[in-house]
Amino acid sequence: MKLKSRTSTNIQNLILFTPGFAIYVGLIIFSIILCFYYSFFDWDGISKTMDFIGFTNYIRAFGNQEFRSSLVTTFYFAVIGTVSVNIIAIILAVFLNQKNPLTNFYRAAFFFPQLISLVAIGFIFKGLLSYIGIVNTLLENWGMAKVDFLGKPENAPITILLISIWQTTGFATVLYLAGLQAIPNDLYDAAKTDGANAWVKFRYVTYPWLAPSFTAVTVFLFTGYMKIFDIIFVLTAGGPAEKTQSIAIYIMKIGFNQFRISYASAVAIYMTVLVMTIALILTGVLRKREELLIS
Repeated sequence: MKLKSRTSTNIQNLILFTPGFAIYVGLIIFSIILCFYYSFFDWDGISKTMDFIGFTNYIRAFGNQEFRSSLVTTFYFAVIGTVSVNIIAIILAVFLNQKNPLTNFYRAAFFFPQLISLVAIGFIFKGLLSYIGIVNTLLENWGMAKVDFLGKPENAPITILLISIWQTTGFATVLYLAGLQAIPNDLYDAAKTDGANAWVKFRYVTYPWLAPSFTAVTVFLFTGYMKIFDIIFVLTAGGPAEKTQSIAIYIMKIGFNQFRISYASAVAIYMTVLVMTIALILTGVLRKREELLIS
């Protein structure tokens, strides 16, 4: 009877598991394999024939100045964005973990940007921050000089970075808030008995116990920023002067605007391997950090 019940459960689990797994294999795994295959050819995505050229696309990408520039821009967003969101989210989570009549309202308000599509956010801020947008119109009416938030090479990357930080902070805050609520109250009671102030409690209780949340947030944020595309495409499309051109924008441009599908595939494989490697290293290092802090 137990064997029959277990078999029935396994069949039900298999039925529930199969559709999602098939979609994952079809859309993700198969796409990566196909991309890897195309990277060894010279193909424009339209011609019926493809010329095999081996590793030429990979060598060409590595020596391309625009590719290297896009890579630097991507790391600019990923590193500064990840660090900034972590700092802001921890502060907000500690604040939101306090008992306050408006705590639930604040939690919803900070998480709300995460629910909005990045494309929609891009169009909203484009209307606000463009040279003839609402913000510059107000500045002009107040007798102040207009600011070219999106049209100047020195302003555009900072503007996009700040918007993306605003959009992703809510997600990180919720994860840190969950981590705070999982900390045993006995630890805070013991620290209070020993006369610890708020900073000591944070340094020796809160900070170490947030290590698992820190690992998850950091890996999610970094990999997400390495794939940043939507908000850049809507706001600047990689300009001005390619100062906001991330790798994702670069792949889209050379693949679908210049019809260099094979070369774009090689760049995509480069990024897949790079992001995967960094994510694994980050996870390993941060897991060891968890063990050291909590032990």
